[in-house]
Amino acid sequence: GDVIPKVVKVVAAGRSSKEKRFVRPRACPVCGGPIEKEKEGEVAYRCVNPSCAAQLERQVLHFASRSAMDIEGMGEAIVAQLVSRKMIRAAGCIYRIYDLTTKDLLELDLVKDKKAAQLIKGIAASKKRPLSRLLFALGIRHVGEKAALVLAEHFQTMDKVRSASTGELAAIHEIGDVMARSLHGFFRQKESGRLIDKLRAAGINMKQPKRRGGASHLAGKSFVFTGELEDLPRSRAEALVREAGGSVSSSVSRKTSFVVAGSDPGSKYGKAKKLGVPVLNKQEFLKMLGGAS
Repeated sequence: GDVIPKVVKVVAAGRSSKEKRFVRPRACPVCGGPIEKEKEGEVAYRCVNPSCAAQLERQVLHFASRSAMDIEGMGEAIVAQLVSRKMIRAAGCIYRIYDLTTKDLLELDLVKDKKAAQLIKGIAASKKRPLSRLLFALGIRHVGEKAALVLAEHFQTMDKVRSASTGELAAIHEIGDVMARSLHGFFRQKESGRLIDKLRAAGINMKQPKRRGGASHLAGKSFVFTGELEDLPRSRAEALVREAGGSVSSSVSRKTSFVVAGSDPGSKYGKAKKLGVPVLNKQEFLKMLGGAS
């Protein structure tokens, strides 16, 4: 309940009698396709149409996001146009991002020579991202940044991740049965296999670099982040800690090694001071990482 709200009870006395009963839509408001709950016990209803434009937009945005393949300039306006103009038609066509040319991009609204050049440069740079970023970018259910890093460092190559059995995956610390089944199911789909093969053909890196000597200098250290770090999203800061061998927690305790505080820090800052936990600003944090950003 500290970060994610939880409904404890309904206060009926607070109603004004003008409320309307919520009725869930029977079809996706974007594509008109059916919506379903994957299994009992889950809250979310999902559109199950793989060609839904709204889903495709979100998949491409996630794929290009800073925490994933980090394609600079590939924002909401660009992605919406790529999808609406059918330059990217389905989830498996994410690889088409790597086929885009300057001529293609100049057809988009508000994209001039400088913007097109920036996008082409960002697309080329993203091909060198480590395997952990690609695994996260693929949007596999239940696989977040930390799990993607754990998988990449354990298997080192995409081929080994793809061929792993459910048992092999579940045996890895921090993966577990649910994530293992999700991963195994994803890589057994023909569409997923074709997507990986096309990404490989486009020149995307499929390996995780081994940690060089000293790269694990934060091993055994735990970090908690609070407040906003200028020009450094929290997800990226947390990924940097994990890549250097450290761990990240959502709460402060006597076992916390460092609290990294940005602007407008919350109650975690006060608790760190009370417990005597060292507090770092952004510059001190980056210096500890060796200047990584």
